[in-house]
Amino acid sequence: MKRLILSALLAAILLTSCGSDVDLEEASPLSVVPDRAIVSIVVSDPAGMVKNIDGYIQNGAPVLGANVLENLICEQLGVLCLDSVTARYGVDPSGDIAFWMESAMPGSMGMAASAPDFPLFLSLMEEMGMEIVVEESPGDVKIYSMDSAKGTIFFAGVQGVALMAMSSGNLQTMINGLSAETQYQVVPTSLTIKLNLSMIGPMAAAQMPMARMMVAQGMAADTTMPAYLPGIMDVYLDGIESFLSQADFMELTLITGPEDFAVKKNISFISGSALGEMLVATDEPDMIRNIPRGNVATVRFQMPSEIAYQITKAFTDVFTTEVSDEILYFWSSLASNGAVAVYDDDFIHMIVAYEAADDLTIEEVAVLYADYLEMLTPFLEQSEEIANTFSIQDNGIVQIEGVDFYSMSMSILIDTTTTMNFDYWLTVHDNALLMETAPQPEILLGIVAGDYIPAELNGTGQIAGEMSLAGYFKLIMSASPNGMEIQDIGTDVIFNWDGGYSEGEIYGEMYMNGSDAVATGFALFGLISAIQ
Repeated sequence: MKRLILSALLAAILLTSCGSDVDLEEASPLSVVPDRAIVSIVVSDPAGMVKNIDGYIQNGAPVLGANVLENLICEQLGVLCLDSVTARYGVDPSGDIAFWMESAMPGSMGMAASAPDFPLFLSLMEEMGMEIVVEESPGDVKIYSMDSAKGTIFFAGVQGVALMAMSSGNLQTMINGLSAETQYQVVPTSLTIKLNLSMIGPMAAAQMPMARMMVAQGMAADTTMPAYLPGIMDVYLDGIESFLSQADFMELTLITGPEDFAVKKNISFISGSALGEMLVATDEPDMIRNIPRGNVATVRFQMPSEIAYQITKAFTDVFTTEVSDEILYFWSSLASNGAVAVYDDDFIHMIVAYEAADDLTIEEVAVLYADYLEMLTPFLEQSEEIANTFSIQDNGIVQIEGVDFYSMSMSILIDTTTTMNFDYWLTVHDNALLMETAPQPEILLGIVAGDYIPAELNGTGQIAGEMSLAGYFKLIMSASPNGMEIQDIGTDVIFNWDGGYSEGEIYGEMYMNGSDAVATGFALFGLISAIQ
Protein backbone atom coordinates (compact mmCIF):
# COMPACT_ATOMS: atom_id res chain seq x y z
CA MET A 1 0.00 0.00 0.00
CA LYS A 2 2.78 2.43 0.89
CA ARG A 3 4.44 1.77 -2.48
CA LEU A 4 1.17 2.50 -4.26
CA ILE A 5 0.76 5.75 -2.39
CA LEU A 6 4.33 6.76 -3.11
CA SER A 7 3.94 5.84 -6.79
CA ALA A 8 0.79 7.95 -7.09
CA LEU A 9 2.47 10.85 -5.34
CA LEU A 10 5.54 10.74 -7.57
CA ALA A 11 3.32 10.55 -10.64
CA ALA A 12 1.58 13.72 -9.46
CA ILE A 13 4.91 15.36 -8.77
CA LEU A 14 5.94 14.59 -12.33
CA LEU A 15 3.36 17.10 -13.42
CA THR A 16 4.83 19.71 -11.11
CA SER A 17 8.54 19.03 -10.83
CA CYS A 18 11.34 18.47 -13.31
CA GLY A 19 14.75 19.98 -13.96
CA SER A 20 17.37 20.52 -16.64
CA ASP A 21 21.01 19.88 -17.36
CA VAL A 22 21.27 23.54 -18.46
CA ASP A 23 22.69 25.80 -15.75
CA LEU A 24 20.94 29.19 -16.06
CA GLU A 25 19.66 31.96 -13.79
CA GLU A 26 16.82 30.77 -11.55
CA ALA A 27 13.39 31.68 -12.96
CA SER A 28 9.86 31.98 -11.57
CA PRO A 29 7.19 29.37 -12.39
CA LEU A 30 4.68 32.23 -12.44
CA SER A 31 6.37 33.89 -15.41
CA VAL A 32 4.70 31.46 -17.82
CA VAL A 33 1.14 31.56 -16.43
CA PRO A 34 -1.19 33.03 -19.14
CA ASP A 35 -2.93 36.29 -18.21
CA ARG A 36 -6.47 35.25 -19.15
CA ALA A 37 -6.51 31.46 -19.00
CA ILE A 38 -9.94 29.96 -18.54
CA VAL A 39 -8.72 28.77 -15.14
CA SER A 40 -5.42 29.06 -13.27
CA ILE A 41 -4.44 27.77 -9.83
CA VAL A 42 -1.29 28.86 -8.00
CA VAL A 43 0.03 27.57 -4.68
CA SER A 44 2.73 29.76 -3.13
CA ASP A 45 4.98 28.16 -0.51
CA PRO A 46 2.91 25.05 0.33
CA ALA A 47 5.38 24.12 3.08
CA GLY A 48 4.78 27.50 4.70
CA MET A 49 1.02 26.95 4.48
CA VAL A 50 1.36 23.61 6.28
CA LYS A 51 3.56 25.10 9.01
CA ASN A 52 1.16 28.02 9.59
CA ILE A 53 -1.80 25.64 9.86
CA ASP A 54 0.18 23.52 12.31
CA GLY A 55 0.72 26.73 14.29
CA TYR A 56 -3.05 27.30 14.44
CA ILE A 57 -3.51 23.74 15.70
CA GLN A 58 -0.73 23.91 18.29
CA ASN A 59 -1.98 27.20 19.75
CA GLY A 60 -5.71 26.48 19.45
CA ALA A 61 -5.77 22.79 20.42
CA PRO A 62 -2.41 22.00 22.09
CA VAL A 63 -3.67 18.57 23.17
CA LEU A 64 -3.26 17.48 19.54
CA GLY A 65 0.48 18.15 19.68
CA ALA A 66 2.93 19.93 17.40
CA ASN A 67 3.39 19.57 13.62
CA VAL A 68 0.23 17.47 13.24
CA LEU A 69 -0.34 18.17 9.55
CA GLU A 70 3.35 18.12 8.61
CA ASN A 71 3.84 14.74 10.29
CA LEU A 72 0.90 13.25 8.39
CA ILE A 73 2.26 14.49 5.05
CA CYS A 74 5.83 13.46 5.76
CA GLU A 75 4.72 9.98 6.81
CA GLN A 76 3.21 9.46 3.36
CA LEU A 77 6.24 10.97 1.62
CA GLY A 78 8.72 8.93 3.61
CA VAL A 79 10.72 11.96 4.83
CA LEU A 80 11.49 13.32 8.29
CA CYS A 81 10.23 16.86 7.61
CA LEU A 82 9.12 19.10 4.76
CA ASP A 83 12.58 20.64 4.59
CA SER A 84 13.83 17.20 3.45
CA VAL A 85 11.54 17.01 0.41
CA THR A 86 14.02 18.71 -1.93
CA ALA A 87 16.84 16.31 -1.02
CA ARG A 88 14.50 13.32 -1.42
CA TYR A 89 12.46 14.25 -4.50
CA GLY A 90 14.16 17.23 -6.13
CA VAL A 91 11.21 19.61 -5.67
CA ASP A 92 11.06 22.78 -3.57
CA PRO A 93 8.09 22.68 -1.16
CA SER A 94 8.69 26.36 -0.35
CA GLY A 95 8.44 27.46 -3.97
CA ASP A 96 5.49 28.03 -6.31
CA ILE A 97 3.27 25.57 -8.18
CA ALA A 98 0.98 26.72 -10.99
CA PHE A 99 -1.62 24.86 -13.05
CA TRP A 100 -3.81 26.31 -15.80
CA MET A 101 -6.01 25.63 -18.80
CA GLU A 102 -6.00 28.24 -21.55
CA SER A 103 -9.34 27.01 -22.92
CA ALA A 104 -11.90 24.29 -22.31
CA MET A 105 -9.83 21.85 -24.37
CA PRO A 106 -7.78 19.33 -22.32
CA GLY A 107 -4.80 19.89 -24.61
CA SER A 108 -4.48 23.48 -23.34
CA MET A 109 -3.39 22.33 -19.87
CA GLY A 110 -0.05 23.49 -18.52
CA MET A 111 1.88 23.39 -15.29
CA ALA A 112 5.01 24.95 -13.81
CA ALA A 113 6.69 24.42 -10.46
CA SER A 114 9.84 25.18 -8.49
CA ALA A 115 12.10 22.14 -8.96
CA PRO A 116 15.87 22.59 -8.45
CA ASP A 117 17.05 18.95 -8.86
CA PHE A 118 15.75 17.20 -11.99
CA PRO A 119 18.31 14.34 -12.17
CA LEU A 120 17.28 13.14 -8.70
CA PHE A 121 13.62 13.18 -9.58
CA LEU A 122 14.17 11.49 -12.95
CA SER A 123 16.11 8.65 -11.33
CA LEU A 124 13.27 8.03 -8.88
CA MET A 125 10.72 7.88 -11.70
CA GLU A 126 12.83 5.44 -13.67
CA GLU A 127 13.36 3.24 -10.60
CA MET A 128 9.58 2.96 -10.34
CA GLY A 129 9.37 1.65 -13.89
CA MET A 130 7.91 4.68 -15.60
CA GLU A 131 8.91 4.94 -19.24
CA ILE A 132 10.30 8.39 -19.99
CA VAL A 133 11.29 9.22 -23.56
CA VAL A 134 13.79 11.88 -24.63
CA GLU A 135 12.25 13.95 -27.43
CA GLU A 136 13.99 15.89 -30.17
CA SER A 137 14.44 19.50 -29.10
CA PRO A 138 15.06 22.60 -31.24
CA GLY A 139 17.09 24.22 -28.45
CA ASP A 140 19.51 23.39 -25.68
CA VAL A 141 16.82 22.33 -23.21
CA LYS A 142 16.05 18.61 -23.18
CA ILE A 143 12.39 17.74 -23.65
CA TYR A 144 10.94 14.52 -22.23
CA SER A 145 7.60 12.81 -22.70
CA MET A 146 5.49 10.20 -20.97
CA ASP A 147 2.27 8.51 -22.07
CA SER A 148 -0.74 8.91 -19.80
CA ALA A 149 -4.49 8.24 -19.92
CA LYS A 150 -5.00 11.88 -20.98
CA GLY A 151 -2.47 11.63 -23.82
CA THR A 152 1.23 12.33 -24.12
CA ILE A 153 2.67 14.65 -21.49
CA PHE A 154 5.68 16.75 -22.50
CA PHE A 155 7.91 18.17 -19.79
CA ALA A 156 11.22 19.86 -19.25
CA GLY A 157 13.25 21.41 -16.48
CA VAL A 158 15.10 24.68 -16.92
CA GLN A 159 16.34 27.47 -14.66
CA GLY A 160 15.07 25.66 -11.54
CA VAL A 161 11.53 25.37 -12.92
CA ALA A 162 9.64 22.28 -14.06
CA LEU A 163 7.36 22.79 -17.06
CA MET A 164 4.59 20.50 -18.32
CA ALA A 165 2.28 20.74 -21.34
CA MET A 166 0.08 18.46 -23.41
CA SER A 167 1.85 19.42 -26.63
CA SER A 168 5.50 19.99 -27.50
CA GLY A 169 4.61 23.32 -29.12
CA ASN A 170 3.00 24.66 -25.94
CA LEU A 171 5.98 23.44 -23.92
CA GLN A 172 8.41 25.26 -26.20
CA THR A 173 6.38 28.46 -25.83
CA MET A 174 6.66 28.11 -22.05
CA ILE A 175 10.42 27.54 -22.25
CA ASN A 176 10.83 30.65 -24.38
CA GLY A 177 8.75 32.76 -21.98
CA LEU A 178 10.44 31.63 -18.77
CA SER A 179 12.14 34.42 -16.79
CA ALA A 180 12.83 35.69 -13.31
CA GLU A 181 10.25 38.48 -13.77
CA THR A 182 6.50 37.98 -13.51
CA GLN A 183 3.35 40.08 -13.59
CA TYR A 184 1.46 37.37 -11.69
CA GLN A 185 1.57 38.64 -8.10
CA VAL A 186 0.74 36.23 -5.27
CA VAL A 187 0.71 36.43 -1.48
CA PRO A 188 3.13 34.07 0.34
CA THR A 189 1.58 30.91 1.83
CA SER A 190 -1.53 31.21 -0.31
CA LEU A 191 -3.73 29.45 -2.85
CA THR A 192 -4.98 31.64 -5.71
CA ILE A 193 -7.69 30.62 -8.20
CA LYS A 194 -8.50 32.77 -11.23
CA LEU A 195 -11.50 32.09 -13.45
CA ASN A 196 -12.11 33.70 -16.83
CA LEU A 197 -15.87 34.07 -16.44
CA SER A 198 -16.19 35.70 -19.87
CA MET A 199 -15.31 32.23 -21.25
CA ILE A 200 -16.92 30.03 -18.58
CA GLY A 201 -20.11 32.12 -18.16
CA PRO A 202 -21.59 31.71 -21.65
CA MET A 203 -21.02 27.95 -21.50
CA ALA A 204 -22.79 27.74 -18.14
CA ALA A 205 -25.55 30.14 -19.26
CA ALA A 206 -26.28 27.84 -22.20
CA GLN A 207 -27.39 25.22 -19.65
CA MET A 208 -29.88 27.56 -17.95
CA PRO A 209 -32.92 26.56 -20.11
CA MET A 210 -32.42 22.96 -18.99
CA ALA A 211 -32.02 24.08 -15.37
CA ARG A 212 -35.21 26.17 -15.57
CA MET A 213 -37.13 23.22 -17.02
CA MET A 214 -35.96 20.90 -14.25
CA VAL A 215 -36.88 23.44 -11.55
CA ALA A 216 -40.31 24.01 -13.13
CA GLN A 217 -40.99 20.27 -13.33
CA GLY A 218 -40.02 19.79 -9.70
CA MET A 219 -42.32 22.58 -8.56
CA ALA A 220 -45.21 21.40 -10.70
CA ALA A 221 -44.99 17.98 -9.07
CA ASP A 222 -45.49 19.50 -5.60
CA THR A 223 -49.18 20.42 -5.32
CA THR A 224 -48.71 22.03 -1.88
CA MET A 225 -46.25 24.63 -3.14
CA PRO A 226 -47.41 28.29 -2.85
CA ALA A 227 -48.40 29.85 -6.16
CA TYR A 228 -45.86 32.66 -5.81
CA LEU A 229 -42.80 30.42 -5.24
CA PRO A 230 -42.15 29.64 -8.95
CA GLY A 231 -42.05 33.37 -9.59
CA ILE A 232 -39.46 33.87 -6.86
CA MET A 233 -37.34 31.06 -8.31
CA ASP A 234 -37.53 32.76 -11.72
CA VAL A 235 -36.08 35.92 -10.18
CA TYR A 236 -33.17 33.96 -8.71
CA LEU A 237 -32.52 32.15 -12.00
CA ASP A 238 -32.68 35.45 -13.89
CA GLY A 239 -30.04 36.82 -11.51
CA ILE A 240 -27.78 33.79 -12.03
CA GLU A 241 -28.12 34.05 -15.81
CA SER A 242 -27.35 37.79 -15.73
CA PHE A 243 -24.23 37.13 -13.68
CA LEU A 244 -23.02 34.35 -15.96
CA SER A 245 -23.53 36.39 -19.11
CA GLN A 246 -22.03 39.66 -17.81
CA ALA A 247 -19.19 38.68 -15.44
CA ASP A 248 -15.66 39.02 -16.81
CA PHE A 249 -13.09 37.68 -14.35
CA MET A 250 -12.96 36.33 -10.80
CA GLU A 251 -9.95 35.94 -8.51
CA LEU A 252 -10.18 34.05 -5.22
CA THR A 253 -7.23 33.84 -2.80
CA LEU A 254 -6.92 31.75 0.39
CA ILE A 255 -4.14 33.05 2.66
CA THR A 256 -2.75 31.16 5.66
CA GLY A 257 -0.79 33.84 7.44
CA PRO A 258 1.23 33.34 10.63
CA GLU A 259 -1.78 34.40 12.73
CA ASP A 260 -4.80 35.01 10.50
CA PHE A 261 -6.56 32.97 7.86
CA ALA A 262 -8.03 35.13 5.10
CA VAL A 263 -10.11 34.76 1.94
CA LYS A 264 -10.02 37.52 -0.68
CA LYS A 265 -12.16 37.81 -3.79
CA ASN A 266 -12.48 40.16 -6.72
CA ILE A 267 -15.10 39.91 -9.48
CA SER A 268 -15.05 42.22 -12.49
CA PHE A 269 -17.83 42.64 -15.04
CA ILE A 270 -17.66 43.14 -18.78
CA SER A 271 -17.22 46.79 -19.71
CA GLY A 272 -20.49 48.25 -20.95
CA SER A 273 -22.64 45.44 -19.49
CA ALA A 274 -25.73 46.35 -17.46
CA LEU A 275 -24.23 45.08 -14.20
CA GLY A 276 -20.91 46.72 -15.00
CA GLU A 277 -22.65 50.08 -15.47
CA MET A 278 -24.70 49.73 -12.27
CA LEU A 279 -21.71 48.76 -10.10
CA VAL A 280 -20.41 52.15 -9.04
CA ALA A 281 -18.75 53.31 -5.84
CA THR A 282 -21.20 54.67 -3.27
CA ASP A 283 -20.59 57.60 -0.93
CA GLU A 284 -23.37 57.33 1.64
CA PRO A 285 -23.42 58.17 5.36
CA ASP A 286 -22.28 55.31 7.61
CA MET A 287 -25.37 54.02 9.42
CA ILE A 288 -23.20 52.08 11.91
CA ARG A 289 -23.11 55.22 14.04
CA ASN A 290 -26.88 54.91 14.60
CA ILE A 291 -26.75 51.54 16.40
CA PRO A 292 -24.84 49.91 19.27
CA ARG A 293 -22.61 46.90 18.63
CA GLY A 294 -24.25 43.45 18.56
CA ASN A 295 -22.75 40.56 20.53
CA VAL A 296 -23.52 38.11 17.68
CA ALA A 297 -22.97 40.29 14.63
CA THR A 298 -22.55 43.88 13.52
CA VAL A 299 -22.89 44.64 9.81
CA ARG A 300 -22.77 47.59 7.44
CA PHE A 301 -24.41 47.19 4.02
CA GLN A 302 -24.51 49.64 1.15
CA MET A 303 -25.66 48.82 -2.38
CA PRO A 304 -25.65 50.90 -5.57
CA SER A 305 -29.11 52.45 -5.77
CA GLU A 306 -29.91 51.19 -9.28
CA ILE A 307 -29.14 47.57 -8.33
CA ALA A 308 -31.24 47.90 -5.16
CA TYR A 309 -34.14 49.25 -7.22
CA GLN A 310 -33.97 46.51 -9.87
CA ILE A 311 -33.85 43.76 -7.23
CA THR A 312 -36.76 45.28 -5.30
CA LYS A 313 -38.86 45.64 -8.46
CA ALA A 314 -38.11 42.08 -9.61
CA PHE A 315 -39.31 40.53 -6.34
CA THR A 316 -42.28 42.89 -6.05
CA ASP A 317 -43.43 41.96 -9.56
CA VAL A 318 -43.78 38.36 -8.37
CA PHE A 319 -46.69 39.42 -6.17
CA THR A 320 -48.15 42.35 -8.08
CA THR A 321 -47.36 44.83 -10.83
CA GLU A 322 -49.78 47.37 -9.36
CA VAL A 323 -47.36 49.12 -7.05
CA SER A 324 -46.38 52.77 -7.14
CA ASP A 325 -42.88 54.02 -7.83
CA GLU A 326 -43.05 55.72 -4.42
CA ILE A 327 -43.28 52.36 -2.66
CA LEU A 328 -40.62 50.79 -4.89
CA TYR A 329 -38.15 53.59 -4.25
CA PHE A 330 -38.90 53.46 -0.51
CA TRP A 331 -38.15 49.72 -0.26
CA SER A 332 -35.09 49.94 -2.52
CA SER A 333 -33.72 52.86 -0.48
CA LEU A 334 -33.85 50.65 2.63
CA ALA A 335 -31.77 48.02 0.83
CA SER A 336 -29.23 50.54 -0.44
CA ASN A 337 -27.82 51.79 2.88
CA GLY A 338 -28.11 50.43 6.38
CA ALA A 339 -26.57 48.67 9.38
CA VAL A 340 -27.56 45.70 11.54
CA ALA A 341 -26.70 44.56 15.06
CA VAL A 342 -27.72 41.04 16.19
CA TYR A 343 -27.98 39.85 19.82
CA ASP A 344 -28.10 36.39 21.43
CA ASP A 345 -30.61 37.10 24.23
CA ASP A 346 -33.58 36.13 22.05
CA PHE A 347 -34.13 34.50 18.67
CA ILE A 348 -33.68 37.07 15.89
CA HIS A 349 -33.27 40.03 18.24
CA MET A 350 -31.73 42.72 16.13
CA ILE A 351 -31.47 46.45 15.58
CA VAL A 352 -31.50 47.81 12.03
CA ALA A 353 -30.80 51.37 10.89
CA TYR A 354 -31.78 52.42 7.37
CA GLU A 355 -30.87 55.73 5.79
CA ALA A 356 -34.04 57.84 5.60
CA ALA A 357 -35.01 61.04 3.84
CA ASP A 358 -34.79 64.17 5.98
CA ASP A 359 -38.56 64.72 5.89
CA LEU A 360 -39.69 61.11 6.44
CA THR A 361 -42.28 60.78 9.23
CA ILE A 362 -43.44 57.75 11.20
CA GLU A 363 -46.94 58.35 9.83
CA GLU A 364 -45.64 57.91 6.28
CA VAL A 365 -43.81 54.76 7.35
CA ALA A 366 -47.04 53.35 8.81
CA VAL A 367 -48.90 53.98 5.53
CA LEU A 368 -46.16 52.40 3.40
CA TYR A 369 -46.04 49.28 5.57
CA ALA A 370 -49.83 49.03 5.68
CA ASP A 371 -49.92 49.16 1.86
CA TYR A 372 -47.22 46.50 1.71
CA LEU A 373 -49.10 44.16 4.06
CA GLU A 374 -52.33 44.71 2.14
CA MET A 375 -50.52 43.68 -1.03
CA LEU A 376 -48.76 40.68 0.54
CA THR A 377 -51.61 39.09 2.48
CA PRO A 378 -53.71 37.84 -0.47
CA PHE A 379 -50.74 35.99 -1.92
CA LEU A 380 -49.93 34.35 1.41
CA GLU A 381 -53.54 33.23 1.72
CA GLN A 382 -53.38 31.41 -1.63
CA SER A 383 -51.69 28.54 0.23
CA GLU A 384 -53.99 27.05 2.86
CA GLU A 385 -51.01 25.60 4.74
CA ILE A 386 -49.29 29.00 4.99
CA ALA A 387 -52.56 30.78 5.81
CA ASN A 388 -53.13 28.41 8.74
CA THR A 389 -49.62 28.77 10.14
CA PHE A 390 -48.55 32.31 9.28
CA SER A 391 -50.23 35.58 10.26
CA ILE A 392 -49.27 39.28 10.32
CA GLN A 393 -50.99 41.98 12.38
CA ASP A 394 -50.68 45.73 11.79
CA ASN A 395 -50.71 47.42 15.23
CA GLY A 396 -50.42 50.95 13.86
CA ILE A 397 -48.60 53.76 15.69
CA VAL A 398 -47.90 53.17 19.37
CA GLN A 399 -46.37 55.70 21.78
CA ILE A 400 -43.93 54.42 24.42
CA GLU A 401 -42.18 56.81 26.83
CA GLY A 402 -42.99 59.72 24.55
CA VAL A 403 -41.58 58.06 21.38
CA ASP A 404 -43.85 57.17 18.45
CA PHE A 405 -43.34 53.67 17.04
CA TYR A 406 -44.99 51.89 14.17
CA SER A 407 -45.66 48.34 15.38
CA MET A 408 -46.53 45.06 13.68
CA SER A 409 -46.52 41.44 14.86
CA MET A 410 -45.98 38.13 13.12
CA SER A 411 -46.91 34.63 14.36
CA ILE A 412 -45.75 31.27 13.00
CA LEU A 413 -47.42 28.06 14.19
CA ILE A 414 -44.63 25.50 14.61
CA ASP A 415 -46.87 22.61 15.74
CA THR A 416 -50.20 22.17 17.49
CA THR A 417 -48.84 23.52 20.76
CA THR A 418 -45.99 25.86 19.83
CA THR A 419 -46.14 29.30 18.25
CA MET A 420 -43.22 31.64 17.51
CA ASN A 421 -44.10 35.31 17.86
CA PHE A 422 -42.12 38.24 16.48
CA ASP A 423 -42.74 41.90 17.25
CA TYR A 424 -41.36 44.69 15.05
CA TRP A 425 -40.91 48.27 16.24
CA LEU A 426 -39.95 51.13 13.90
CA THR A 427 -39.25 54.79 14.56
CA VAL A 428 -37.63 57.69 12.74
CA HIS A 429 -34.65 59.37 14.41
CA ASP A 430 -31.59 61.34 13.27
CA ASN A 431 -32.19 60.81 9.52
CA ALA A 432 -32.58 57.08 10.04
CA LEU A 433 -35.45 54.61 10.05
CA LEU A 434 -34.72 52.39 13.07
CA MET A 435 -36.21 48.95 13.65
CA GLU A 436 -35.98 46.54 16.58
CA THR A 437 -37.31 42.98 16.63
CA ALA A 438 -38.12 42.30 20.29
CA PRO A 439 -41.12 42.13 22.64
CA GLN A 440 -40.40 45.78 23.57
CA PRO A 441 -38.19 48.40 21.86
CA GLU A 442 -35.82 48.82 24.80
CA ILE A 443 -32.63 49.37 22.79
CA LEU A 444 -34.41 51.79 20.44
CA LEU A 445 -35.53 53.88 23.39
CA GLY A 446 -31.89 54.13 24.49
CA ILE A 447 -30.79 55.15 20.97
CA VAL A 448 -33.42 57.89 20.75
CA ALA A 449 -32.36 59.13 24.20
CA GLY A 450 -28.69 59.08 23.17
CA ASP A 451 -27.92 56.50 25.84
CA TYR A 452 -25.77 54.13 23.77
CA ILE A 453 -22.23 53.65 22.42
CA PRO A 454 -22.19 53.82 18.60
CA ALA A 455 -20.84 50.65 16.98
CA GLU A 456 -17.53 50.59 15.12
CA LEU A 457 -16.11 48.20 12.52
CA ASN A 458 -12.57 47.46 11.39
CA GLY A 459 -13.77 47.23 7.81
CA THR A 460 -14.23 50.52 5.97
CA GLY A 461 -15.91 49.20 2.79
CA GLN A 462 -19.55 49.37 1.79
CA ILE A 463 -20.11 45.76 2.89
CA ALA A 464 -18.34 45.06 6.17
CA GLY A 465 -19.02 43.33 9.45
CA GLU A 466 -18.03 40.97 12.22
CA MET A 467 -19.70 37.86 13.62
CA SER A 468 -19.11 35.71 16.70
CA LEU A 469 -19.26 31.98 15.91
CA ALA A 470 -20.12 31.07 19.51
CA GLY A 471 -22.82 33.75 19.54
CA TYR A 472 -24.24 32.42 16.29
CA PHE A 473 -24.54 28.88 17.67
CA LYS A 474 -26.19 30.21 20.80
CA LEU A 475 -28.65 32.16 18.66
CA ILE A 476 -29.53 29.10 16.58
CA MET A 477 -30.05 26.92 19.63
CA SER A 478 -32.32 29.55 21.18
CA ALA A 479 -34.77 28.85 18.33
CA SER A 480 -35.52 25.46 19.89
CA PRO A 481 -39.03 25.38 21.40
CA ASN A 482 -37.48 23.84 24.52
CA GLY A 483 -35.01 26.70 24.91
CA MET A 484 -31.95 24.58 24.25
CA GLU A 485 -28.79 26.33 25.43
CA ILE A 486 -25.15 26.00 24.47
CA GLN A 487 -22.66 25.65 27.30
CA ASP A 488 -19.62 27.91 27.54
CA ILE A 489 -17.07 26.58 25.04
CA GLY A 490 -14.29 28.67 26.55
CA THR A 491 -13.22 30.33 23.32
CA ASP A 492 -14.62 32.11 20.30
CA VAL A 493 -13.71 33.05 16.76
CA ILE A 494 -14.66 36.38 15.28
CA PHE A 495 -15.22 36.46 11.54
CA ASN A 496 -14.42 39.85 10.05
CA TRP A 497 -15.23 40.85 6.49
CA ASP A 498 -14.71 43.97 4.43
CA GLY A 499 -15.50 44.81 0.83
CA GLY A 500 -17.58 46.82 -1.56
CA TYR A 501 -17.96 48.08 -5.09
CA SER A 502 -15.81 50.07 -7.43
CA GLU A 503 -16.32 50.83 -11.11
CA GLY A 504 -17.60 47.55 -12.56
CA GLU A 505 -16.09 45.41 -9.78
CA ILE A 506 -17.02 43.68 -6.53
CA TYR A 507 -14.25 43.04 -4.03
CA GLY A 508 -14.11 41.61 -0.54
CA GLU A 509 -12.05 39.99 2.19
CA MET A 510 -12.95 37.71 5.10
CA TYR A 511 -10.42 37.02 7.85
CA MET A 512 -10.21 35.39 11.27
CA ASN A 513 -7.57 34.32 13.77
CA GLY A 514 -6.46 30.81 12.82
CA SER A 515 -5.76 29.62 16.38
CA ASP A 516 -9.13 30.89 17.63
CA ALA A 517 -10.85 29.10 14.75
CA VAL A 518 -9.17 25.79 15.63
CA ALA A 519 -9.93 26.22 19.34
CA THR A 520 -13.59 27.00 18.69
CA GLY A 521 -13.98 24.16 16.21
CA PHE A 522 -12.29 21.70 18.58
CA ALA A 523 -14.52 22.79 21.47
CA LEU A 524 -17.70 22.61 19.39
CA PHE A 525 -16.75 19.17 18.09
CA GLY A 526 -16.36 17.97 21.68
CA LEU A 527 -19.68 19.58 22.64
CA ILE A 528 -21.57 17.99 19.75
CA SER A 529 -20.00 14.61 20.48
CA ALA A 530 -21.07 14.88 24.12
CA ILE A 531 -24.65 15.77 23.14
CA GLN A 532 -24.91 12.79 20.79
